[in-house]
Amino acid sequence: MWSGSASKLAGGMAVAACLFVISDSALAQAKDPSATRGRELAVRLCSNCHLIDGAGNTAVPAGIGTLRGIANSPGQSAERISNVLILPHLPMPDNQLTRDEIHDILAYLETLRTNPAVPPLITPPAGAKPQIPSKT
Repeated sequence: MWSGSASKLAGGMAVAACLFVISDSALAQAKDPSATRGRELAVRLCSNCHLIDGAGNTAVPAGIGTLRGIANSPGQSAERISNVLILPHLPMPDNQLTRDEIHDILAYLETLRTNPAVPPLITPPAGAKPQIPSKT
Protein backbone atom coordinates (compact mmCIF):
# COMPACT_ATOMS: atom_id res chain seq x y z
CA MET A 1 0.00 0.00 0.00
CA TRP A 2 2.66 2.58 1.05
CA SER A 3 6.20 2.56 -0.23
CA GLY A 4 8.94 1.98 2.40
CA SER A 5 9.98 5.64 2.79
CA ALA A 6 6.40 6.92 2.76
CA SER A 7 5.48 4.39 5.42
CA LYS A 8 8.40 5.48 7.61
CA LEU A 9 7.45 9.13 7.12
CA ALA A 10 3.84 8.42 8.08
CA GLY A 11 4.98 6.46 11.13
CA GLY A 12 7.33 9.27 12.19
CA MET A 13 4.55 11.83 11.81
CA ALA A 14 2.23 9.70 13.94
CA VAL A 15 4.86 9.45 16.68
CA ALA A 16 5.48 13.22 16.53
CA ALA A 17 1.74 13.88 16.79
CA CYS A 18 1.47 11.60 19.85
CA LEU A 19 4.42 13.33 21.53
CA PHE A 20 2.85 16.72 20.83
CA VAL A 21 -0.45 15.62 22.39
CA ILE A 22 1.36 14.19 25.42
CA SER A 23 3.51 17.30 25.96
CA ASP A 24 0.52 19.59 25.41
CA SER A 25 -1.45 17.54 27.94
CA ALA A 26 1.42 17.75 30.44
CA LEU A 27 1.52 21.54 30.06
CA ALA A 28 -2.22 21.72 30.63
CA GLN A 29 -1.78 19.74 33.85
CA ALA A 30 0.87 22.14 35.24
CA LYS A 31 0.05 23.14 38.78
CA ASP A 32 -1.23 26.58 39.60
CA PRO A 33 1.42 28.62 41.44
CA SER A 34 1.25 28.04 45.19
CA ALA A 35 2.46 30.61 47.71
CA THR A 36 2.57 27.84 50.34
CA ARG A 37 4.88 25.68 48.23
CA GLY A 38 6.88 28.80 47.36
CA ARG A 39 7.42 29.66 51.02
CA GLU A 40 8.48 26.08 51.77
CA LEU A 41 11.03 26.29 48.94
CA ALA A 42 12.25 29.70 50.12
CA VAL A 43 12.71 28.49 53.69
CA ARG A 44 14.58 25.40 52.50
CA LEU A 45 16.71 27.00 49.76
CA CYS A 46 17.00 30.73 50.48
CA SER A 47 17.04 31.17 54.26
CA ASN A 48 20.79 30.73 54.61
CA CYS A 49 21.30 34.12 52.96
CA HIS A 50 17.92 35.91 52.85
CA LEU A 51 15.76 36.84 55.82
CA ILE A 52 12.36 35.17 55.56
CA ASP A 53 9.56 36.43 57.78
CA GLY A 54 8.80 33.97 60.54
CA ALA A 55 11.42 31.42 59.43
CA GLY A 56 13.57 31.85 62.52
CA ASN A 57 16.64 33.01 60.64
CA THR A 58 18.02 36.14 62.29
CA ALA A 59 21.59 36.33 60.98
CA VAL A 60 22.40 36.52 57.29
CA PRO A 61 25.36 37.88 55.32
CA ALA A 62 25.62 41.67 55.18
CA GLY A 63 24.22 43.32 52.09
CA ILE A 64 21.84 40.51 51.15
CA GLY A 65 18.24 41.70 50.79
CA THR A 66 15.28 40.25 52.63
CA LEU A 67 12.70 38.45 50.52
CA ARG A 68 10.17 41.15 51.47
CA GLY A 69 12.63 43.80 50.27
CA ILE A 70 13.23 41.94 47.02
CA ALA A 71 9.49 41.57 46.44
CA ASN A 72 8.90 45.31 46.93
CA SER A 73 11.93 46.65 45.03
CA PRO A 74 11.01 49.35 42.51
CA GLY A 75 11.17 47.92 39.00
CA GLN A 76 11.02 44.35 40.27
CA SER A 77 9.38 41.89 37.88
CA ALA A 78 8.66 38.19 37.61
CA GLU A 79 10.98 38.04 34.61
CA ARG A 80 13.87 39.60 36.53
CA ILE A 81 13.44 37.24 39.51
CA SER A 82 13.02 34.22 37.22
CA ASN A 83 16.21 35.12 35.35
CA VAL A 84 18.18 35.33 38.61
CA LEU A 85 16.79 31.96 39.73
CA ILE A 86 17.58 30.35 36.37
CA LEU A 87 21.09 31.86 36.03
CA PRO A 88 22.09 32.88 39.54
CA HIS A 89 24.94 35.27 40.27
CA LEU A 90 27.73 34.40 42.68
CA PRO A 91 27.55 33.63 45.58
CA MET A 92 23.95 32.50 44.98
CA PRO A 93 23.78 28.73 44.42
CA ASP A 94 22.25 27.21 41.31
CA ASN A 95 19.36 25.21 42.76
CA GLN A 96 18.19 23.87 39.37
CA LEU A 97 14.60 24.95 40.01
CA THR A 98 11.79 23.78 37.76
CA ARG A 99 9.48 26.26 36.07
CA ASP A 100 6.72 25.28 38.53
CA GLU A 101 9.03 25.86 41.51
CA ILE A 102 9.96 29.30 40.18
CA HIS A 103 6.26 30.14 39.79
CA ASP A 104 5.64 28.94 43.36
CA ILE A 105 8.41 31.22 44.66
CA LEU A 106 6.95 34.12 42.66
CA ALA A 107 3.53 33.40 44.20
CA TYR A 108 5.10 33.50 47.68
CA LEU A 109 6.93 36.74 46.91
CA GLU A 110 3.63 38.19 45.72
CA THR A 111 2.22 37.65 49.23
CA LEU A 112 5.05 39.81 50.59
CA ARG A 113 4.21 42.78 48.36
CA THR A 114 3.04 45.83 50.30
CA ASN A 115 3.85 48.58 47.81
CA PRO A 116 0.78 49.19 45.60
CA ALA A 117 2.98 51.21 43.19
CA VAL A 118 4.89 48.02 42.26
CA PRO A 119 3.07 45.95 39.60
CA PRO A 120 2.14 42.37 40.57
CA LEU A 121 4.67 39.61 39.96
CA ILE A 122 1.96 37.16 38.93
CA THR A 123 -0.88 38.18 36.66
CA PRO A 124 -4.16 37.49 38.44
CA PRO A 125 -6.68 35.25 36.64
CA ALA A 126 -9.07 37.06 34.30
CA GLY A 127 -11.65 39.00 36.28
CA ALA A 128 -9.77 38.76 39.58
CA LYS A 129 -8.51 41.86 41.33
CA PRO A 130 -4.82 42.02 42.28
CA GLN A 131 -4.43 41.57 46.03
CA ILE A 132 -2.03 43.64 48.08
CA PRO A 133 -1.51 42.16 51.55
CA SER A 134 -2.79 44.41 54.31
CA LYS A 135 -0.33 45.88 56.77
CA THR A 136 -2.26 44.39 59.70
